[in-house]
Parts: sequence; C-alpha cells; structure tokens
Amino acid sequence: MREEEKLGTMNSQGGRSLWRSISLIVVINGSLLTWLILKPGSLHFYVSVETSIIAVCPLLMLPYCFSGLWDTLRRSTRQAEDSPSICQLRWVPILLGMAIISQSIGEAFFIYYYQFFNQAPFPSLEDAAYLSAYPALLLAVLLLTRRRLPIVARLRILLDGLIVMTGVFTFSWYFILGPTVLAGGPTLFAQIVGDAYPLGDLVLICCLILLSTRSRDLTLRPVVIILSLGLIANVFADSIYDYRLLQTGTSLGAVTDVGWALGYMLYGLGAQAVRRVTTRRASLSEENEGRALDMPQGWLVLLPYVLVPAVGVLYVYTQYSEGDPALKGGVLLGGIVLIGLILVWQYFAVRETIFSNKKLYSMQQELHANNQALGEANTRLEEQAAQVAAAYEQQRHLNELKDQFLLNVNHELRTPLTEIQGYLDLLREYHGQLDTTTQTTFLNHAARGCEELRCLVNNVLDAIRGDLLGRVPQCADLSVATVVCQVLDLFEPKKRQDYHIELEIPETLTVSADEHYLTRILLNLLSNAFKYSPPHTSVVVSATLSGALSGAPFREADSTPHVCICVKDAGPGISSADISFLFERFVRLKRDLVGSVRGTGLGLYISKQLVEAMGGRIWIESSGVPGEGSRFCFTLPSSPPGI
Repeated sequence: MREEEKLGTMNSQGGRSLWRSISLIVVINGSLLTWLILKPGSLHFYVSVETSIIAVCPLLMLPYCFSGLWDTLRRSTRQAEDSPSICQLRWVPILLGMAIISQSIGEAFFIYYYQFFNQAPFPSLEDAAYLSAYPALLLAVLLLTRRRLPIVARLRILLDGLIVMTGVFTFSWYFILGPTVLAGGPTLFAQIVGDAYPLGDLVLICCLILLSTRSRDLTLRPVVIILSLGLIANVFADSIYDYRLLQTGTSLGAVTDVGWALGYMLYGLGAQAVRRVTTRRASLSEENEGRALDMPQGWLVLLPYVLVPAVGVLYVYTQYSEGDPALKGGVLLGGIVLIGLILVWQYFAVRETIFSNKKLYSMQQELHANNQALGEANTRLEEQAAQVAAAYEQQRHLNELKDQFLLNVNHELRTPLTEIQGYLDLLREYHGQLDTTTQTTFLNHAARGCEELRCLVNNVLDAIRGDLLGRVPQCADLSVATVVCQVLDLFEPKKRQDYHIELEIPETLTVSADEHYLTRILLNLLSNAFKYSPPHTSVVVSATLSGALSGAPFREADSTPHVCICVKDAGPGISSADISFLFERFVRLKRDLVGSVRGTGLGLYISKQLVEAMGGRIWIESSGVPGEGSRFCFTLPSSPPGI
C-alpha cells in the first residue's frame, strides 16, 4: 500500500512539472511569434534577436534531458535489475538533449557568421551542427519504438512507411529536393550538403512513421504525441525555409521560423515525459509494460489512400504548368511507384483478411465445441444437482421419519413401562393387604405390559436390522378359519366383547402359508382394527378365493389360485393420498401423531414384508369418509382342494 501511495505521489508531482514546462513553452514561443509578426527595428536587429531566442530557449529543456545521465551510465556498466525496454528508454532523453545541443550550436554559428560576416559560408560548421541533430533524433525514436511485433504487423508498417515516404518524397522532389539537386553547387561537397537538408526532413518523416507504430502503447502515448508535434513543427519550418530559399533567395525572419524553437523545446518536453514513463515502469512488473493494441488505428489505415489523390493532383498540376521535365518525370515516377505500393498493400491486406477469417472461423469452431462441451457439462451438473436435491430430499424425509420414530417409540415404550411400574408399585405398597385374586390381576396386567413391551422391541429391532425374513417361510396347509380364531383368542376377552366380530370364512378354505407369519399378519391387522374403530362397532374378517373379491389387484396373467383375506373396520378411514405411504417404515398419519392411538408405524410394514415373503400381496381399500372405515386385504396361495 505504501508503494502504491508513493507511486501516486510521484505521478502527481511529474504531472505538475510537465504542465509547468508546457506553460513555459507556450509563453516563449508565443512571444517569439509576436516578435516575428511585429518585426520591430531593423532587419539585422530582429533577426539577431530571433536567432538568439531559437538558440537559447531549447537549452532551457536540457536539465530534463541529462538529469539521469549519471544513473544511466552507471546502470549500463553493470547488470541492472531493470528490464531491457527500461534500459533503452533511459537513453532516449540523452539523445534528444544531444539533438537540442546540436541545433543550438548551429544557431550559435549562424549568429557568429551573421554578426561578423553578414552571411554564412556554405558549407560551414553551422551546417555540420544542424545536420548532426538528425541522426540523434532518429536513434532516439528507434530506441523508443523498439519492440517485438508479429510478422504481419511489421510488414504492414513497412508498406505504410514506404507509401508515406514515396508520397512525401514525390512532393519534396518537385518543390524542394529536385530544385536543390538541379541547382547544383560550387563543389560536389556543397551539393551533397545542400541535398542533405531535405533528406534530413525525410528522416524526420520516417521518425513520424515509427512513432505511429508506438502510438498504440498506452504508457508511451503522451511521449509519442509530444515528439510527433515537435517533428511536424521542424519539418514544416524546414520545408518553408527551403522553399523560400529556392524561390526568393532569402529566408530570414519568416514567421514559420518559430517552428524550430517550438520543435526542439517539444523534444525537451518529450524527454521529460520519457523520464516520467521510465519512473513508472520501474515500479511496475515487466508484464504490464507496453500495453498495446494489435489492430492499427483508423487514420493509419486511411493514410496511404489519402496520399494517392494528393499525388494525382500534383501530377495534374505539373502537366498544366511550366517546369523542368526532370521534376515532372520525378512526379510521374513517384505516382507509379505509389500506385504499385498501394496494390501490394492491398494484396497483403486481402491475404491478412483471409487469414483473419480462417482464424476467426477456427475460433468460432473451437468456441462452438467449447459451448457444446459446456452445455454437456451443464447438463451433467443439472443431473447431479437433481440427484443431490433428490438425495437431500430423501435424507430430509429420513430425518423426519427418524424424528417421528423416536417420538413414537418414546411414547410406545413409556406406556407399557408406566403400566408395569404402576402395578408393581401397587403390589409393593400394599404387600400383604391384597387378596390373591387382586394380586393375580395386577401380576397379569404387569405381565401383559411386559409382553407388549417385548413385542414392541422385537418389531423395532426386526425393522431396523432387516431380520424379518431371516428364515425361509415354513409353508404348510392351514385352515383360515382356525388361524383367525386362534388369533382372536390372543386378545383380551373384554376387547372381544367391546366389538361385534363377524367371521365370513368358509370352514373348508385353506391356504399354503407359514403359521407364525400368518398369525403375526392377522394380529397386526386386528390390532389396528380394534385401535381405530369406535367401541360397539363391527369388525369383519372375511376370506374368499381369488377373483371373487372385486378390486383385488391380481395380474390377469396370474392363473395361480389365491385366497384373499380381508379385515374391515369402522374407523375414520384413510385418504387415497395417504394409502401409498402406510406400508413404509415408521410412517403414521398426521392425525395419529396428535391423537391418543399408540403405534410405531411398523405393523403394516412388517405385514407387507411377511405377505410378500409367502408369495402374496397386500393393499388397502378406503373411501376416506369417516365412519365408513377401511378394509385391509392380502392374498396367499391357496391349498389344493380336498385337503
């Protein structure tokens, strides 16, 4: 956090310093422009003041150029921690400062010759100083723009540069370079030096093209804009100077001379901006350096097309104006070369478009495959989510059953225990005071509670451990009427007297079943009938052969004879929505949870397991209307006739 605050403070200070320099440049060049427009005093006076300002004012920017010279030299002599791009950027302000010094030295020689000889010899030390600024500027821009680019991007930049250079060279040939070459000079060396000035302007234009390739670097964009403005100002001032020199023979005191002071002061401002970028990049990781866009900007794409009509207009102008045939031939040649480069540019543009379309198609195919895989993964996730939801719902249902079971078992265990404890407490408290009959009655009640408790615990353990079918059913031919009567004898006489028990069972009807299993099934069903039926109502036990009972769920393909045994009560009835759940473990109706009827929810579950173990089925028939009761039916295989 402290490093981020420090970096923010440095950026804020650097921004204020940059704006102060911009204000200084505006004030100085505004004053110079006013001086050139007013032209006070004699020609010699205001030209001397002008050249002095042009020579001295750019030197004010030198502290920004050479402030990091010692640090740059020290880092270049040993292995520094900076990345290669930062090391290159540290040399850019120094090279820009050398260009400013070269320009100022050239202006100083011009002032010397103008003051003492009224005219500078040609060529002279003034020309050497002026021309030495161009290599320094070119090298600074090369270090600024040096970065890895794709082959297609480099080829595009090369063609754009050739097109721009050809168009500019064509104009320069007709207006400046051609007349300078044709004018010649007193010596070959003088002619070479004279031609070097317009060629130097072409070097500056090349620098502009190189800067345009770096304009998409977000961190260097302010530097690129500042240096581009400086190069444009210098090229404009040089071009006007050469044109006026060729047309009038003199070029002193022109308003456009402000372009030299402005351009070189902007180079100093660019050096200051580079120092700021270097400081920021040294605080960031190399991965964040030079964030650039791969696609060129719109004006760069349209630039070659703009030059074609411009050169065409120049060619038409040369055909209807007088001039040297060599100049007109140069314009024609430049136009032909420019058109050829445009065609080559278009060819590579089409190739790049085709390549991009293929790459886009490949990416679309890959994206489609990824989307399809993602869709399949989403489908699997949805299935897994549904399974998880179902498992969660099942687990929640099991938890509810567990809670309900614990509640029921707690209630069912407490009731017989309370009965046993109550009678035993009476026997202990009134020991020796009760007659034999009363003691026997109390002991029978306690024994019945123990038996009820034992049956309850056995049912729970059998259901939990799954031991209901721990042995193979021992089937035998049993008389249904006999077994039903034996089960009824197991109930208390008083309970049998409280209900009207009706038996509708043929005496000759027999089944093939396990006697213990059948007894347990009938005991569960009759117990439920007695618990849920009001006193003095009818409990009907019936048995018929298969097919005689309407609604029995027999399969049509099942031709094996069965006996259907039913127990009908006069209880509150069961709704159709609750019937499907009654044969599950620990399930009781909501009305029974708050009622006085005891139960564990295991009786019907155990009966279902036992019936299916003997090859039969069990179901419930009920209208759900209170008072009409329910009928619990199950089937067992019938014994052969005559037994």
